[in-house]
Amino acid sequence: MAGWGDDPTLAELRTLVYEDGWRPVEVTESTEGDTVVVESPDGERRSFASDHVAFHRFVEGLAEDFPR
Repeated sequence: MAGWGDDPTLAELRTLVYEDGWRPVEVTESTEGDTVVVESPDGERRSFASDHVAFHRFVEGLAEDFPR
């Protein structure tokens, strides 16, 4: 897993989820890195993947913020 520094992938994902109204629709946690698929209010989907520690911590919290 990568270090604690800045992760541009995480920054973009956070903006989409918490500022632009996108919702996580699929989360895959893996020792190789985590993947999150998000969906926009109009149905567009994007996938984000990272092996960064901060990204992993964010993914862990998504279940609490967006229960299924």
